[in-house]
Amino acid sequence: MKVMIVKDRNVLNTKFLAQFVNSLHRVGFDVTVVCDTYKKQGSGVTLDKGVKFINLNAKTKNPFLNVYRFLRGKLFRPVKRFKKVIADEKPDVIICYFMVDLVNVLYKQEHNVPVIMMMHGYPPVMLGHLMKKKPYMRKIYRDVMDRAAAFHVLMKSYEPTIAQFCTPKRVVTIPNEVVQIPASERADLSIEKKRIIYVARVEKEGKRHHLLVEAFGRLFREFPDWRLEFWGMRKYPAYERELMALAAKYGAENNVFIKGYHPRIQEVYRDADIHAFPSAHEGFSLALADGMACGLPSIGFVDAPSVNELIVNGHNGFLAADLDDFTQKLRTLMSDRDLRIEFGKNAAADMVDYAPEKVIEMWRKLIVETVEERR
Repeated sequence: MKVMIVKDRNVLNTKFLAQFVNSLHRVGFDVTVVCDTYKKQGSGVTLDKGVKFINLNAKTKNPFLNVYRFLRGKLFRPVKRFKKVIADEKPDVIICYFMVDLVNVLYKQEHNVPVIMMMHGYPPVMLGHLMKKKPYMRKIYRDVMDRAAAFHVLMKSYEPTIAQFCTPKRVVTIPNEVVQIPASERADLSIEKKRIIYVARVEKEGKRHHLLVEAFGRLFREFPDWRLEFWGMRKYPAYERELMALAAKYGAENNVFIKGYHPRIQEVYRDADIHAFPSAHEGFSLALADGMACGLPSIGFVDAPSVNELIVNGHNGFLAADLDDFTQKLRTLMSDRDLRIEFGKNAAADMVDYAPEKVIEMWRKLIVETVEERR
């Protein structure tokens, strides 16, 4: 069975996508990955030998052809290019990574190939942004969403939210794959490092690092030898200055560190005691899940989608009602090593449900059923 996966840019630096593509290939699918980008093909991940990769608008060694491709990429939608590649490759099913990919493969297209739309975030946020666009674009998005054979969501609680934006034919929950960490390679919580981490891009609106700095600052006099580290993409210098100013308010500026991206993030998890996660919402947080697979106890907010399902309050971490509650529960975790060990063991055990072989079997079933239904 031939599967075409479409992502319009940065295909080769998306770790999740490479893992997903390779997993599909290893369970027997004939996989082709298609993008349409002049500059942002990406680098850093490896697709298995046997996976076909096509860039419809790739830069070439011909400078005149490059000018043409650059301009057409800026001025025209790639609908005709996708029409041709679909006709040439003849996939049995198409899986789209972004909503713009759904437009590219369904807008003004007449093929009968079933299309599965992946939702790699919290649908009300992802689709809500689209509904703020100009009326003609909203209509295009609604039309192609109605034509999709199935929507994929990351959490069961997200399934009803798709109907707020279109009339879905089918909505299926499949979580992200979580790499399983052997017990010998997990965080050793019996050795106290006095280190709290938060693995997420440094961003105010969605990730809310400032809430964690505030909680840590309030506890700093009680725990002056603890440190707080932020790991993840850095893009907003003004927000980073705000965070450090807030830490300085409590005299904790020398114990708060903005570290940036780490290529071997499991090393960070293994060297921590607590994964504090003040995010406002997630689709399925791999950062949180990966930390749990490494045996870290976590703390988040009870109203944060995904976070409030991965963290089970009092079992593998804590869920807080507000900032005051978050601060008190963080104090409890910082004070009680035995509790951290208990939560960490439970967290690692809970992540077994998201083992790659289990998740890819869900995808295999969805793909086969989608193709059979269309036939």
